[in-house]
Amino acid sequence: MRVFNKQLLTLRALFAAMASIQLVTAASGTLVALDFAESGASQEAAALAPAFYSLGFLVGCFRTSRWITQIGHIRSFAAGAAICIASTLIFALTEFVPVLLGVRFTTGLATAALFAIGDAWVSQSADGNSRGRLLAIYAILLGALSVGSQIMIPVLPDDINVAFVVVSLLYCLAIVILTAARTDPPSAHADASVRLTAVFRESPTAWLGSFTVGMVATTLLNVGPYRAATQGIDAEEIALAIGALYLGRIVFMYPLGWVSDFFDRRRIIVANGCVASAVLLYLSIAGSGDGSDYRAFVGTNLQLVFLGLLFVLGGALLTAYSLLVAHAMDRTVPVYVASTTVTLLFVWTMGAVAGPLLASLVSAAFGDEAASWLLTFLMVSYTSYVLFRLKRAKAADRAEKTAFVSTETSSLEVAPSQKKKAKT
Repeated sequence: MRVFNKQLLTLRALFAAMASIQLVTAASGTLVALDFAESGASQEAAALAPAFYSLGFLVGCFRTSRWITQIGHIRSFAAGAAICIASTLIFALTEFVPVLLGVRFTTGLATAALFAIGDAWVSQSADGNSRGRLLAIYAILLGALSVGSQIMIPVLPDDINVAFVVVSLLYCLAIVILTAARTDPPSAHADASVRLTAVFRESPTAWLGSFTVGMVATTLLNVGPYRAATQGIDAEEIALAIGALYLGRIVFMYPLGWVSDFFDRRRIIVANGCVASAVLLYLSIAGSGDGSDYRAFVGTNLQLVFLGLLFVLGGALLTAYSLLVAHAMDRTVPVYVASTTVTLLFVWTMGAVAGPLLASLVSAAFGDEAASWLLTFLMVSYTSYVLFRLKRAKAADRAEKTAFVSTETSSLEVAPSQKKKAKT
């Protein structure tokens, strides 16, 4: 315990810097949607913003490691944060959509490098006995800051351009904290390869699930705020709704993971899918109007019920990726564990690119309301597929079951690299 506490103390500056990065990253997704709504941009354009960000993040996840190795972790972090600062300030200077889309791509690229550095630093600073606990604390911290980012939205200046300036100051704070830290950066390591066909063959449920969850979650978190803002719902109410989604993930992550260690994990995945599908169906119906229904029950008990539904949706949808990775681990031979986790992150990010792009096309063809129905259709279709797989493919042997680990979609650095047996 004394060694563990010493490691926590050593990493306090890194945790503070990454907390600042997570705070502004999660807040920016909502702010960008609100900015597009305020400037009068179309929903198709608003949907393209997270697609470009995710594409940049995808490139960054797999292409920035060499850059980091060449110039060092601290200088890479400072450069990445500086790119994010410049990108954020551009949002305060122009409303020209093509420029803003390019800025979101650049931000995604730089953010991927920032999380790769922070995640690797935490992962490699821990010894074998404390790595799991340190990563759990790190995951909880990032999750809590996702909720905190939405609490920050209402206290930011009403002028959204000024709000972007405040966000850029938090990036500056992260640079100061990390560059002044007295901890040693991690060493470089070899990258695992992407095995798209092999992982699909070993676990189609995890492969398709990662893609579907990437599509649905990214579109919901980034296009949803735009849709709500255009319906006249206040930024404070939108932030509360997104915060409820993030909070649901924190609360349900470990209980669902623990339960899944004792059952066929696909049954938990199906249960999550059914719950997520039901809430998404409700949101599709409720969001079909002009927002007057929601505005009517703001401040009443019905609003608490609505936020409770979003809390449950967050617990079902935003925990799914970790469950899918654990399911894939159950069916992966030990030598390919690292490669499988890298592949699933790649597939999730492809979904995060495809989802908003598809939502943009659907919105252009059938109207803005169609995007929410698209998410419902995707979730129902995937849940039906897993039910089909339950009947066609047998569960993983208990001897091959792995212990659940909360898996982030922030970088490759904290993904599971070996199988740890579940206590079944």
